[in-house]
Amino acid sequence: MVKVFATIGVSLIMGFALASWMQRMPDGGSAVSGSVNGGDYFDQAAVTEQRIRALETAIAEERNARQLLEDELLVLFAEIDRLGAQDNRAERRDTVEARNDRLPPDGFRPRRAERSGEARMSALVEAGFSADRADWILRREAELEVEAMQARFDARRSDSPIDRLDPSMNPNSMLRAELGDADYERYLQANGRPTAVAVTRVLESSPGQAAGLQTGDQIVRYGGSRVFDIADLSAQTLQGSPGESVVVDIIRDDVPMQIVMPRGPIGMQSGRFPRRQ
Repeated sequence: MVKVFATIGVSLIMGFALASWMQRMPDGGSAVSGSVNGGDYFDQAAVTEQRIRALETAIAEERNARQLLEDELLVLFAEIDRLGAQDNRAERRDTVEARNDRLPPDGFRPRRAERSGEARMSALVEAGFSADRADWILRREAELEVEAMQARFDARRSDSPIDRLDPSMNPNSMLRAELGDADYERYLQANGRPTAVAVTRVLESSPGQAAGLQTGDQIVRYGGSRVFDIADLSAQTLQGSPGESVVVDIIRDDVPMQIVMPRGPIGMQSGRFPRRQ
């Protein structure tokens, strides 16, 4: 329920933000509208060079407004996910409390584990990391997240495009580089995160379909390189020569196998499969 209200709030904020921005445009319209007479962006009496500069200014303002909206949406959707997770935790807590109420007065009541720093530390130690190494990983997570935020901020300040595949803007990629693939895989498992790219849909007439890729497959390597998520996979498709044959390692029904396809767009969609019981 909280998530539904939060989603409605996002839609309202987007509408208000867009309306507010459009009110700053001449006649409430777009900066590229040619119907404005004597507006700030299209003074018919101005020389061509001045009109071009005015148009560039209008386009820059629109781009900045859209970027601000995008950033705000990312924050809001993250908050929606957090609120949804809180709802799920509350439901689980109610279930646990109801079950515990059925225990005898002197019965053992298990302590509910929270995904706090202490719980995450324990999960990493159980995955095989030493206590010192687990503590370093948790601290390094926060440091890399701050570094990625700074990199994205600097890019926006310099009016440079934000490349989501740039490792300096992806804390997961930076942590993977420091841990190595084997430890990074254990780190993902300890945090309950997927360690392969789940194929949820294969598009018709796509290179993936022609190569035999199927819904339900999990891609673990592309061209010999380990891939843990869709960002890894996208980065690998851009390597080498477009169209060259690459071997793709997949797992289908718990059976490892390989398929061959041309390097480039695969023609698939990815998502998280439900966890097995």
